[in-house]
Amino acid sequence: MELTARRPAVGLAVLFTVALTTITTETLPMGLLPQMSDGLGASQDRIGWLVGGYSLVIIVITMPLATMTARLDRRRLLVLIMGLFAVGNALLAIAPNYPTALLARLVTASGHGVLWSAMAGYAASLVTRDKAGRAVAVVFAGNSAALTAGVPLGTLLGQAAGWRTGFAVLSGLSALLLVAARILLPEQSASPAPSGLRGALRLPSVRIVTAATALVMLGQFTLHTYLVPYLGDADQSGGATTVALFVFGAAGILGVWAAGLLADRGTGRYLLVTLGLHAAAIAVLPATGGAVTVAVIAVWGLAYAALPTLLQTFALKTAPHAVAAASTLFIIAFNLGITAGSTLGGQTLRLLGPGPLPVAAALPVLAAAATIAVGLHRARKPPRPAHARQTGAATGDPAAARQRA
Repeated sequence: MELTARRPAVGLAVLFTVALTTITTETLPMGLLPQMSDGLGASQDRIGWLVGGYSLVIIVITMPLATMTARLDRRRLLVLIMGLFAVGNALLAIAPNYPTALLARLVTASGHGVLWSAMAGYAASLVTRDKAGRAVAVVFAGNSAALTAGVPLGTLLGQAAGWRTGFAVLSGLSALLLVAARILLPEQSASPAPSGLRGALRLPSVRIVTAATALVMLGQFTLHTYLVPYLGDADQSGGATTVALFVFGAAGILGVWAAGLLADRGTGRYLLVTLGLHAAAIAVLPATGGAVTVAVIAVWGLAYAALPTLLQTFALKTAPHAVAAASTLFIIAFNLGITAGSTLGGQTLRLLGPGPLPVAAALPVLAAAATIAVGLHRARKPPRPAHARQTGAATGDPAAARQRA
């Protein structure tokens, strides 16, 4: 049985579960640091590199691997990558030492970026063009579901039955998704042009989205990575910290749902509003306390969760003939921002303490908003009429001549 155009919900459900599984795989070590440290005989900061190193592999390998697999059918690519996740998670579950665990993470990370670079375009292809934003939102809802439910449940399972059990379950789920994708997803050919990435970078809209994505993630993870120590400094109640973290994730699900509704109605303006809301929520955190802090974090979580969908949809709509390349650049910028944000936040925390983290985080988000605003302004600017360019050249007008060039 194969998915048909009349049943896109089945395919989107598969892609949602793939998203949930891959993001849970990427981030689960963060919830099991002590257990994995004891089990592998490595310090917690080295275990942390099972996440940081994962992100670096995505940055380095995604672009060349996406070019190499450009002619591969998207369904076959997804099946192969879920096979990598099944093998990598199984290897991690039985890893006797840290080097083996690191190798297992490299196996899964090698396919992660390529998978996500193809997911948005694949999801959009399952529905009509006017519903593409909602389809992309379904995929990114798996991201929020992983952070809100997948990682907490995996952490609880790891604490109760051993950390290896969590990765064994992820390995089994990856294998099931491999079979489901082969049966339920349709074939879809990718763009055959191996130079698509270079061509995409020549498009102003793609450059703008790539830069804005990196800036958003830089700001987000400057604070998000160290949210627990920041909240511990701002509010000594451990219970409030736990509630705030849960509210951030739960609000994220609402944010993805809202982004799906808005993405097809005018992505640019909603993207600007959401960026402003994101920056404002982070910036006012130092002036809040108690329940107000939790409320502001809810707004922050809602805005942040909506941004990947809005950014990705903006890229797809402004570069419809470079979907795969734009998605590849998006995922590279996404992970580059995560790595840079974690580094900036760590240095800020070490040198200045947790207090300045919100300010350091809000500035890159404001820069992302300015980048999108400039891009939208240029897009609205009408092109100079051809007869005016010719007149300028004929009269020797230097400004017109430069415009003509």
